Amino acid sequence: MRSWRPNCRSDVIGTGTNAWSYLVLEGENFVSKENESLDAGFGKVYADEALTDTYGTPILGTNTTASGKGALFTKTQFAQWTDKATYQVQFTTPGTYYLYMRFTMFENGGNVANYGNEDSYFLPPDFDKDPQNDWGLIGPSGRTGGYVEGCCADAGFLRIAEVGTGGIPRVDHSTDTNYWEGNFHWNDLISSQFLAADTGVPNVRFKYEVTADKVGHPLNFTIGYREGGLAVDLFLFSTHPNLIDVYTQGQLDQLLLPSTGQPQLTIAVSGTSVVVSWPVAATGYRLVSAGTLSAPVWTPVTTPPVVVVGDKNTVTLTGVTGTQYYRLMK
Repeated sequence: MRSWRPNCRSDVIGTGTNAWSYLVLEGENFVSKENESLDAGFGKVYADEALTDTYGTPILGTNTTASGKGALFTKTQFAQWTDKATYQVQFTTPGTYYLYMRFTMFENGGNVANYGNEDSYFLPPDFDKDPQNDWGLIGPSGRTGGYVEGCCADAGFLRIAEVGTGGIPRVDHSTDTNYWEGNFHWNDLISSQFLAADTGVPNVRFKYEVTADKVGHPLNFTIGYREGGLAVDLFLFSTHPNLIDVYTQGQLDQLLLPSTGQPQLTIAVSGTSVVVSWPVAATGYRLVSAGTLSAPVWTPVTTPPVVVVGDKNTVTLTGVTGTQYYRLMK
């Protein structure tokens, strides 16, 4: 059994009651897989590999938006439990972590104009659990597990919550080709059902409890595969219960993807003033601020003006009261 070094990044965004912890898990860096065949189940995909979709298109082209320029891909064929992939994650902070995914899909239904296929897989009920055998809910033909798919009502990959809507309605993007064929996007993961009601509760966000005894040592996170077409760039465990409603796709990329080359914003205290700076080389950005990270309204900072100090754009703020958050927006 081949294995790959797990790659996880964890940190905290925000401060005080607005802070949320997260752990980013690279999709292609799974620890082990059950099926070694690249003709079935999961395949570890790099941008320079020749794996193609149904129409012969490279799964990851040279212009891929995958953050690590590679992604975990399920081969394009229908099969039940063709494969399972196991990751190892290690948390530094306890809490309730909601699961998000940065992904794309490739049409496997024979119709390039409609991404109506299910592209489904199964999530585990907890860490160190098997999604195939540990759920205890048995559906048609013995199917079990926390089923997630790309269709059906408000659940699934193809239904993406839009920022500022409270997560509902989730907009159907099944015919929006800008979201697929190598274009990666963030989505929260919503439970659904496979043909019968005894396979679980639909329209519930997947979440995992990280108790104190789980902190500080590796935990297995195993996913199962049912139908091909899905390429996973990243999994995100976050204590924020509704990131997609608060942040746009671009904002999440800027916050969580170090490979996007976004400029670093620096904030420092100088006497009674606050100095905010960023590289002069980062053209096309403007400084914005908000008083909260809960449904934030980002407002351009226009006074005082931006001045250049050395190789930095600099804004010196005086008389700031209360809590303020700053970021760069392009």
